[in-house]
Amino acid sequence: MLNIPEKKELHNFSYLNKTQIDLDLNREWLITNGLGSYASGTLSGTLTRRYHGLFVVAQTPPLGRILFVSKIEEEIIFSNKKFLLSSNKWGGSENIFPNGYLHINSFYLDEDIPTWLYQCEDVLLEKKIFFEHEKNSIYITYKILSDNTPNDLKIICKVFVNNRDFHGLNREINVFSKIEDKSIRFLNKNGNLLFSAYTNFSNSSVDDTIYYNYLLEEERQRGFSFVENHKCAAIFSENISKFNDNLQIIISTEKDVDKNWKNVLQKLRNKNRENLFKFSQNNYTPHWIRQIHYAAHHFIVRRESKTDKNAKSILAGYHWFGDWGRDTFISLNGICCATGQYSTAKSILENYAKYIDAGMIPNRFPDYGENPDYNTADASLWYIEAVANYLKHTQDLDFLKSIFSTLEEIIESYFYGTRYNIKCDLKDGLIYAGEENLQLTWMDAKADGIVFTPRIGKPIEINALWYNALKNMNQYALLLCKENNFYSELIRQVENNFNKYWNEDFQYCFDVIDGPNGNDISLRPNQLIALSLKYCPLEYKQKKCIIDICGKELVTYFGVRSLAKSSNQYKGRCYGNYFARDSAYHQGTAWSWLLGVYAIAYFKQTQNASVAISFLEPLGKHINEYGIGFISEIFDGDAPFIARGCIAQAWSIAETLRAWKFLSSKLDPLKLENPLI
Repeated sequence: MLNIPEKKELHNFSYLNKTQIDLDLNREWLITNGLGSYASGTLSGTLTRRYHGLFVVAQTPPLGRILFVSKIEEEIIFSNKKFLLSSNKWGGSENIFPNGYLHINSFYLDEDIPTWLYQCEDVLLEKKIFFEHEKNSIYITYKILSDNTPNDLKIICKVFVNNRDFHGLNREINVFSKIEDKSIRFLNKNGNLLFSAYTNFSNSSVDDTIYYNYLLEEERQRGFSFVENHKCAAIFSENISKFNDNLQIIISTEKDVDKNWKNVLQKLRNKNRENLFKFSQNNYTPHWIRQIHYAAHHFIVRRESKTDKNAKSILAGYHWFGDWGRDTFISLNGICCATGQYSTAKSILENYAKYIDAGMIPNRFPDYGENPDYNTADASLWYIEAVANYLKHTQDLDFLKSIFSTLEEIIESYFYGTRYNIKCDLKDGLIYAGEENLQLTWMDAKADGIVFTPRIGKPIEINALWYNALKNMNQYALLLCKENNFYSELIRQVENNFNKYWNEDFQYCFDVIDGPNGNDISLRPNQLIALSLKYCPLEYKQKKCIIDICGKELVTYFGVRSLAKSSNQYKGRCYGNYFARDSAYHQGTAWSWLLGVYAIAYFKQTQNASVAISFLEPLGKHINEYGIGFISEIFDGDAPFIARGCIAQAWSIAETLRAWKFLSSKLDPLKLENPLI
């Protein structure tokens, strides 16, 4: 008898049956540990990216990531039959061998824990994979769910290893294994310990067999090198018929490892449910929103500072992004504030304040310890917006007092001028930014020296953020009994000149004004950001026209196009080699984070919360189609709107949660938002 759990009994909201998995071998799973380390792969077990791995460890959290373990391949043996549960694609062949995915009965997320059910005739095997939070320890557990287990049932697990930067592909595999103290140690060529494996399997042995020419299909499609080698370095086996509890394999770099997998799993569940309660507050939350709420914590990572070893940051996306300043502060409200994690939000704000230089927030921290990059015109303004959102939720006056001088430094630097010609135009109070061959806004794709969206001049979202920053600073100055004339006068100047963005002929806003070639008439979604912020100096009729035309020309099922299809520069597919992708990245590609922006802007204009929230609902289908339980970075601008880019993007999750939280409160007239400071 097979004890297959019914879907309604599972604590998950992403469930794929055998047929769904067979139809798409490239759906991916992802788990993380809060340090920047992660495990990820396809549901089928086939490696398709250089970033796939069972144990990818951040050496200098949250960056410096090294692929240590690529995968574990399982075999089930009974009644003189062998069932290979792994799947691989090999160079020189388009075939998959083994084709273990055919034995997958179903896959689901148990909250956010990837779980497979493998069926081999009448034998049903459950596998789960999870990290211990903020520990570089990953747990793989196995359990037989079927009754009448064959007496000769045996499971064999082969551990495949590597030792390379997660961005690269290996030339040689410098990992060597040896058995020591009931564990297997994995060493580099100098004999230094890299990581260890612990297990309750009865039989353990070391191996040194290299498997050549794994074909990485996603890398081939993206125009990169796509063949990889991995070494089978350890083998575990057990006769399961004699085992009454879960089998486990623990892979870790930690000195002290919790060998009780049940204890680790329960801590994860408790953390998930505590955070979900903060978010839901006993109100109805749709299943798909709960699922992406579970996903939100995977982006919060530790970034140790000299004064705070537990300081936090937000990773922009998995697999390849680090913690980028712009992405962090666009994401902070949804990832932290909307989910009730206010102490984390405060930690991030305080930590980044230490890196401010000439009024600028770092755009990115390089992977290996070089100086941060200060090459963005909007990160500092998003920082002030994130401070405002934190204060809205917490009323933390002490924090405002401590951070006010930092905010003043940002405003003064932008007013008098800072890097890359970022400065206030004294004639109209608006911010000008940009130099040739630079990309300073979120539309920042560049390849082979070509900047595809330079946007030199006065971009509309930069000045919408500038206006909101001035309004907030004016309010803070009054609250702290400080001089506010500078802010109030500059606010009036911006209000008097913001109408320069209005394009009367086309009935929407110029994307950039006062650029080298005049005003940019491209229909882009950046004007929606202006409408979604608390303060917007545009007129009612202008806002209505923007909502109407953007809804018609830019909004798709899963995102908002970065450029209207009517433009000669429009590219409907973000596909191909790096140059082809970068040239399309902001020239028509649809961005899911902007769907939340549009939903909020739509509500602010129409006051119709039920229609506004409906713009988010297609994403509930998407979370089963690419990165399971997550929202992708981008989608093709053309139907069928195929997901592209990162399988899990922080601001995609964040803006969906923020918009849903905000709009769902408007569906209930008895529930009021916290007053603003």
